[in-house]
Amino acid sequence: MFKSRMLALGLSLVSIFFNGVVADAATRIPNGCRQNVFLTISGNIGKTTNGAKNAYEMSEREFLSLPTSTVTTSTPWTPRSDFVGPLLSTVLGEVDAKGKKLRLVALDDFSVEVDADYLEKYGTILAISKSGIRLTIRDFGPVFVMYPRDSFKSELDTPAAASYLVWQLCGIEVE
Repeated sequence: MFKSRMLALGLSLVSIFFNGVVADAATRIPNGCRQNVFLTISGNIGKTTNGAKNAYEMSEREFLSLPTSTVTTSTPWTPRSDFVGPLLSTVLGEVDAKGKKLRLVALDDFSVEVDADYLEKYGTILAISKSGIRLTIRDFGPVFVMYPRDSFKSELDTPAAASYLVWQLCGIEVE
């Protein structure tokens, strides 16, 4: 009887521990992103909404009001599709970005540093839909960095270039 109570107590403690870890992981926001903000742009920018963090916290409504472009391409993870969203250069222009290095930050804590001119050269967009369907967190969204990979195979169909196709984008740090 003593052993069964100890086993039950042990299992309860393990359950409490793992539930706490899962809950913490679900609420953890990566550095460079802000909770309840659609896209956070920080660093060397001229326009901020949060001076204490030197960041522009863009709402979903504000992001969706920007003019959009379409990129038709495939990725290593998706078939050829029509991706739609504002140009990266438009988003950076909205915050008066002054730097030339960008750190793209995803909800899963992935981040990559890239030259802004490199991405702008190919007309990179911040896609919010694929083939007419709004991107969700489960399907590369809400924002997926996208450029016309199929149109520039020799330059963009490489492992390094694929690392710039950041999905679940939540932050851009401008250096």
